[in-house]
Amino acid sequence: MSNDKDAQKKLIPAYQKMMTRVEKKQKGSTTKTLPQHIEAAVEKAVELEELTREEAERLGDYLRRDLHDAAEFIITTEQALADWIRFDLEIIEERLLEMFSLMVDQTRQELDNLAESARQATEWHSGEMTALGTLYCEQCNKAIHFHQPDYIPVCPNCGATRFKRPVETE
Repeated sequence: MSNDKDAQKKLIPAYQKMMTRVEKKQKGSTTKTLPQHIEAAVEKAVELEELTREEAERLGDYLRRDLHDAAEFIITTEQALADWIRFDLEIIEERLLEMFSLMVDQTRQELDNLAESARQATEWHSGEMTALGTLYCEQCNKAIHFHQPDYIPVCPNCGATRFKRPVETE
């Protein structure tokens, strides 16, 4: 059981490292897309033996999902990333917010592509990892705030395992 906890503790910094690698690739390239940069970060983690292939691909999937969700929010509501995060930005490390903002701030075409993918993946489950933001329990609507990447726990209010981000409408 402690091996699972140790593995989980290893994956949170690995998620952040993957975000950093994607950010660096985004800054240095105008020809590759965000999904290509995420795939390159996955491959780099495996190549350097930081993660197993399965771990790296799972973190890549989590990163894609979180970025797709942020892009979907921005496109459908035309609100800023800060509104998507839904809590006081002063408590977030400036560097992490900057990395996340840079990855989301892509061309309109790329955001449209990400938004389409986001429509297909709008559930979060206990045991998965997520980025900054707030998730709501699908059963009792209890909010769980994430100030840094972390694993999603079971709902502390009702024990449910499925979560969602609210859909804003105007």
